[in-house]
Amino acid sequence: MICAHCDRKVKGKATLDNHHVAGKANSPVTIPVPVNDHLARLNVDQYEWPKETLENPNGSPLRAAAARIRGFIDVVYYLIEKLLLGIPEALEELDDFLVKIRGPEWWKGTPLEKYAPKR
Repeated sequence: MICAHCDRKVKGKATLDNHHVAGKANSPVTIPVPVNDHLARLNVDQYEWPKETLENPNGSPLRAAAARIRGFIDVVYYLIEKLLLGIPEALEELDDFLVKIRGPEWWKGTPLEKYAPKR
């Protein structure tokens, strides 16, 4: 078995998909996302929405608005996971490292001193 990204790469195809944030039935707005994340995460998130909202067969403006909000929330969660979740731990580990090599107030006399909490 091969992942979608690798399969497309071998075939010379695009490894990014255009994700319809609110679902095709509700908005033409798309964002590029890696194919594996599109198939295994963002599409799966949409399949958990109420079917009537995702498909919006009658073109309800309220269902479209609900889909836009749901899609925005899904994308924000996705971006938090992909871009932000590891940063606090990395900063804490870096602080521990700097304390070991420069002491408990390692930031004094550096450009980062201006970011220290005022006490």
